[in-house]
Amino acid sequence: MAGAFIFSGTVLDAGPTTETPTLRVSAIVAPPLIVRETEEGTLTGTAVNAVRSLTAKCGASVEFIISPSWNRAYMMAQVGIVDAVIPTNFAESRLAYFDFPVSPLVDLIPSLIVRKDSPIDHFSSLEVLRGKKVGVRTKALLEDNFDAFVRDGNATLVERSDSISLIDDLLSGRIDFIADSSAMIIYHMTESKIPQRIRILEPPLGASGQYLALSKKRSAAFAEGSKLYDCLKTAKP
Repeated sequence: MAGAFIFSGTVLDAGPTTETPTLRVSAIVAPPLIVRETEEGTLTGTAVNAVRSLTAKCGASVEFIISPSWNRAYMMAQVGIVDAVIPTNFAESRLAYFDFPVSPLVDLIPSLIVRKDSPIDHFSSLEVLRGKKVGVRTKALLEDNFDAFVRDGNATLVERSDSISLIDDLLSGRIDFIADSSAMIIYHMTESKIPQRIRILEPPLGASGQYLALSKKRSAAFAEGSKLYDCLKTAKP
């Protein structure tokens, strides 16, 4: 499988070559978690900074490989082209391919987002979604109760590849709600007047931990039972 996989990614922030083991991490640009300042520039963002902090504590360096899509970033880690992938939600189905640290890198706080003229002014229960169209990012896992409710058919799930497409659908009336991190949505809208046209409902849906998922086919330096692996699994960023 790995032999048939076509590598396509941009290596950023590799740093100098040393004897220190390097954790190779695939990722996608997902502000404010992962931000690429320029096409060839360095990476910033809350998840990137957390990985740097974590690997520094454990005595390793880190190299980020930016992929053009989440599916490709995930597959690169799944087959062992890289050692890990970010940002990742924990899911039982992913345990066949990944080991998850005890603590997430960061916690996103997903919320329901509506148009300013929506009659819904607060989040009372998941029942407000029944029979409605709810937009989420493609394959996003947000919060256990929410995920179960919408994927069981209680609401119509509309998946889009990015936050801008979700906002377009909301403002045009093609969907009734967005379910996402308000920080991710607002980040993309800071140059426009769109924030004045949407409302973020309180309280939020819950927490959504974003993890450094370690590939079960990672390099030997991070093998299970090694000091580096034990540190990455238990240390907090």
